[in-house]
Amino acid sequence: MSVEEDQTVREWLDHLKGLQVKTKKMFGCHCLYCDGQAVGWLHDGVMSLREVGLDYLPEDIKRPGRDDAIQELVIPFDYVNADWLPRAVQDTADIRKRKG
Repeated sequence: MSVEEDQTVREWLDHLKGLQVKTKKMFGCHCLYCDGQAVGWLHDGVMSLREVGLDYLPEDIKRPGRDDAIQELVIPFDYVNADWLPRAVQDTADIRKRKG
């Protein structure tokens, strides 16, 4: 892992303090876990968060179509400090737990 990549991952995680999050390096990315649930990926300066139907995200966050093979929201690094980000990660974990 490059120093720049390591710093970017740390910055994402710094803004998720207070949540039970961790990452695991796999497939050249960092899988993001919250409360033991895989909720997304950190890679190339973006967070790919699993699509679970959150309705409070900004309109410029592109939602996948029903037929898209990858059902994830691509959140640019510009949103690393967004107030809604920790809630989105926690809500994604909670929804995934309920779906079992």
